[in-house]
Amino acid sequence: MNPIYRRLALDRSIPIPLYYQIKTFFMDHIKNGALPDGESVPTEEELCALWDVSRPTVRQAFSELVHEGYLNRIRSRGTHITHPRVNSDFIQKIQNYNQETTAMGLTPSTKVLSLERQAAMEEVAGHLALSKKDPVIRLERLRFADGKPMVYVKTFLPASPYAPVLEAADLEKDSLYQTLEQHCNVRIGRLTRQIHAALADDYLARLLRMIPGSPILYISTVAYTEEGLPFEYSLASYRGDSYRMNVELSRGKP
Repeated sequence: MNPIYRRLALDRSIPIPLYYQIKTFFMDHIKNGALPDGESVPTEEELCALWDVSRPTVRQAFSELVHEGYLNRIRSRGTHITHPRVNSDFIQKIQNYNQETTAMGLTPSTKVLSLERQAAMEEVAGHLALSKKDPVIRLERLRFADGKPMVYVKTFLPASPYAPVLEAADLEKDSLYQTLEQHCNVRIGRLTRQIHAALADDYLARLLRMIPGSPILYISTVAYTEEGLPFEYSLASYRGDSYRMNVELSRGKP
């Protein structure tokens, strides 16, 4: 058990509920890093004994912390520290990751895991309007926000004409879309996206520093040029404990 838990001194003489004092304790120490992301939390029974409080008191604090994104509960794996979700307009705006992350007040960074040519699989060829086994570029990246891994993304593009440009680019510093626009005169006309919930496997959990089986948002994207030609197919896995996707709807005219 992290010794920080022994520092909580509940004040029963003030009108602030005990559960709220516990909740505030967690929030303060998660924000200052004393309770690091991913660390397991003692059981409700252990904390009840340590703080001499009832189980419903601890449970109410945990419930609100989970709802607000400070704790993550996984069946059979316990409760773990996380951080509040960031609000993203990813599904309703065309913008690159750096723009999206900066707009949330966070510092973006990228690590390129691989960039190689390969034959297009049937799924990739279908989305990019290619023939099966046509050469494509397969780009794997890990995206960070304030140093925390947030997104793992696999991107596929036709090898012709983009391969020479992408192989020469520094995609850890330069935006993929801006690189294609500047060097290949590619301008995005529209995107189509599909979103579904999934669970992180061992490989993905290791990359995103999550527990295997943690929830992720799995988003597939096809990007089209202004001329209507598909030029990018990507598969992105977003941390489910860190992202909240915003959608704005308006009532159409009758």
